[in-house]
Amino acid sequence: MASTNEPGADASLTYRLKALTRIADRMSSELSREKLGVPFPEASIIAAIGTFGPQTVMDISRRANLDKSQASRTVEAMLTKEILARAGNDKDGRSFIISLTAEGRKIFKKIGPTLEKRDSDLYQGLNEAERVALRFLLDKILASHGWDARS
Repeated sequence: MASTNEPGADASLTYRLKALTRIADRMSSELSREKLGVPFPEASIIAAIGTFGPQTVMDISRRANLDKSQASRTVEAMLTKEILARAGNDKDGRSFIISLTAEGRKIFKKIGPTLEKRDSDLYQGLNEAERVALRFLLDKILASHGWDARS
């Protein structure tokens, strides 16, 4: 591995973040199937709706960190499986409000411990002070680019 002082693609922040994202996505996918019984994109959508409440597919896309077409296809599949429900949107007649069904709420209750396990596994090489510092620094970078975890 190149040191942070050496030039090259593998030393860049973007390269490192993408590598970490691939690792986290693989871990999330494995845990979603094993512990939740649903694919990772479905678990992401359930987490977004369970955390932020009923919302449009566009909001789900942003909060689940999925592109709009993937979110739309996945929501449609989940409607068919009766994990999600659709209702009219009083604020915008062109869109629908998507919510969790009883089955979706059952899955949502399992998501928190599953995400905690994934995060614990990701952080395994860091002590508590390093974990806090990493979260702080990532939040600072994200906030400087307009990212808000609450929205």
